[in-house]
Amino acid sequence: MNRLSTNKVLFGLWALSLFGMVSCVDNDYDLSKDIDMSVTVGGNDLTIPASDTKDITLEKIFDLEEGSAVQADSEGNYSLLQHGEGSDTKVSIEKVVIDGSEISAEAQEKWINFSVSAPDMLQAEIETNNTVSLNKTDLTQEVVSLSSAKINMPAWISIGVIYDKPVVLKKGATLTFPSYYTVSTDDSRCILNGKSQIVFNQDVQFSKQNPLTIRLNITEVRFADMEKGEGLLAPGHLVIEDDVIIKGTALIEGGEAVSVGITTEYRVERIELLQVTGMVDPDINVTIAPVKIENLPDFLKDETVRIDMTDPRIFLTVSNNSPVSVDFSAVLKSYKGGSNIASVVIGGTSSPIKIPAGKENYVICLHRQQGNVNGADESITVVNLNDLIQVIPDEIRMESIEARAVQEEIVLNLGEEYTVKTDYEINAPLQFNEGTTIVYNDSFDGWQGDLKDIYIKELVVSMDATNTIPLEMQMAVDAVDTEGQVLDDVTAVVSENIQAGTPENPVVTSLNITLKTSNPEAFQKLDGLKYSVSAHSSAQTAGQVLNKEQHLRLDKMVIKVKGGVTVDLN
Repeated sequence: MNRLSTNKVLFGLWALSLFGMVSCVDNDYDLSKDIDMSVTVGGNDLTIPASDTKDITLEKIFDLEEGSAVQADSEGNYSLLQHGEGSDTKVSIEKVVIDGSEISAEAQEKWINFSVSAPDMLQAEIETNNTVSLNKTDLTQEVVSLSSAKINMPAWISIGVIYDKPVVLKKGATLTFPSYYTVSTDDSRCILNGKSQIVFNQDVQFSKQNPLTIRLNITEVRFADMEKGEGLLAPGHLVIEDDVIIKGTALIEGGEAVSVGITTEYRVERIELLQVTGMVDPDINVTIAPVKIENLPDFLKDETVRIDMTDPRIFLTVSNNSPVSVDFSAVLKSYKGGSNIASVVIGGTSSPIKIPAGKENYVICLHRQQGNVNGADESITVVNLNDLIQVIPDEIRMESIEARAVQEEIVLNLGEEYTVKTDYEINAPLQFNEGTTIVYNDSFDGWQGDLKDIYIKELVVSMDATNTIPLEMQMAVDAVDTEGQVLDDVTAVVSENIQAGTPENPVVTSLNITLKTSNPEAFQKLDGLKYSVSAHSSAQTAGQVLNKEQHLRLDKMVIKVKGGVTVDLN
């Protein structure tokens, strides 16, 4: 990166030495053969100025590729940012349809005594009771309890007579259903009295050949008002026992009292449950694709890197247009090289994450610290969340997903398809606690042109390191040749660590890098320094976010040669 400018200095020293020797040269001698042309110059120390570096910003250090897992936001703050794509989960409970053939009902026959009420007219009070019953054990298990239901229950009631003359049912006669029913009819001869009674608004005639038939529909049933032993006794088991009471005054022509047979029949064609109020447990299958951590900057790829982020965050974005709230739990697992390296439970049996009903793009933030996170509708603390990224993984998977309807009473349209969609985003701002280590490797090279003709046993590279990055840095250095190979016979020692700083409070550390060798020719192979910087977060800088403009500057750089320089003038 920086080339040492020693050629001009060394050439000047060589020229001065040569000038001093010219005046006493004997031309009879071959200087290249008969005289040792090695000259040592510089005394105890020779100082050579070197070029300063420009600011080494985090943007340059990170050198992020397009699509990198690490990204800077609009303010330049870095985060580990990756998305996980979920699938649309369809939630529905099919309509419950019970055929009339499964509903028991029997026609009733009752003999009524008619007595004289007026000349040539007979009168009697009619009261009959007809029952339909159902005991079905193979309904859907997804309906757990029922308080009420909107239903489609078409039915009819027939009233006939065992008598040769017609019968007139007087205005005001009633058909009374259980109080937990809501009944409707389109028959113009009837009106409704409340929810569960039909009243005849006119006299109606029927006979043996033409029985009286009233078509009706039951549109709602309030299961919670049924007697004990009726209703949804258990998931899949429905019991109904319904009585319809027919009551009214009847007239027939005749002069003497007579006993007349009245037949009644109540039939239900089918029962369709359309909308239920109760608790349901539909099958909810949530799947989310793994998050791949790709295109990491080099400093996060090193095997020694350990991350202790202050407040990593996982944002779950859920859309649930169903009326069913969902309890959600899963295990987040990080993988590296195909092996599971960490697992974090989110939710769980005792404290599941609740996905609320009827919400679009509802954001739930899982994070390490207490408190609410801006932009989240709900914030949940997961204290060990950092375990997933302490060693940067290749991918993070959401496994062992469990999603169940919250057991609370809701209103649900049977047969209607709803959607639950869950996506998630890993957003871990690069702000570190104590214990974090990241590694950055680089080199200075291009030095050999300045050093190939000299013999040195020790040199010291001095510089000021101005740091605005909130990480303390420990530098390890190796001398390298033009091929980048380490010179094993040259040792390198760095005097001290580079102290952490911030843009508001830059910290300057004076560094000395001492290179030594027992082989004076070793430095002729030296082309530069390869260095590794291990950066650590400290208690003083914990929680500071890394920003692309934060930088390290190496300036006031000089090279001091210890013990002088030996130059071969041959």
